[in-house]
Amino acid sequence: MSIETYLLFIAGMFAFCAMPGADFFFVLSRALGGGAKTGIYAAFGVATGVLFHTFLAVIGLSALLLSSATAFTIIKYIGAAYLCYIGFKMFAAKGGLGELEEANRVSDLKVYRQGILTNALNPKVCLTFVAFIPQFLTPETSSPSMIGMLGITTAIIALMWFICIAVFAAKFRTVIAESKAFSNLLKYGLSSLLVGFGAKLALTN
Repeated sequence: MSIETYLLFIAGMFAFCAMPGADFFFVLSRALGGGAKTGIYAAFGVATGVLFHTFLAVIGLSALLLSSATAFTIIKYIGAAYLCYIGFKMFAAKGGLGELEEANRVSDLKVYRQGILTNALNPKVCLTFVAFIPQFLTPETSSPSMIGMLGITTAIIALMWFICIAVFAAKFRTVIAESKAFSNLLKYGLSSLLVGFGAKLALTN
């Protein structure tokens, strides 16, 4: 793969990662609720989920998953249910967004695991690997090692982007803490978005 093709891949994948989705709002909510450190753990979880999809792509399971309507449907509903669960739990928790992490004592390790599941159970990420990555491969370069390299590159892009989101969002925690009304509004808004993304995922064909 030429350096020009690789840089084009990086630019395209960054555009995918930067689009607001379930991963984005998960990291955002954790950073606002628990601070930069908690948000960064969430970012590492999402990046680990990308590595999981990379592993599936390397061994060919991504294509198999997308070719099987039953397998796709099962993963889709599990992922949708998980996103709705996180959203409903946040929505029903007492206190504003800035108080949630402390009140619920959510450990950073648990946030990391949640980040993994949020990404790994999203078949749309699988679709990205199967539909987007092959556009940058040729019969000569479509080896497992090349697919793995592009997958690892994707994980690094996602990690860097979501760390930036976590650090930026954490700077607003003081503002949130000072305004209970704004904190509640943000909590209900983000939780509703997570439930909405879960519902949208469930309706994906």
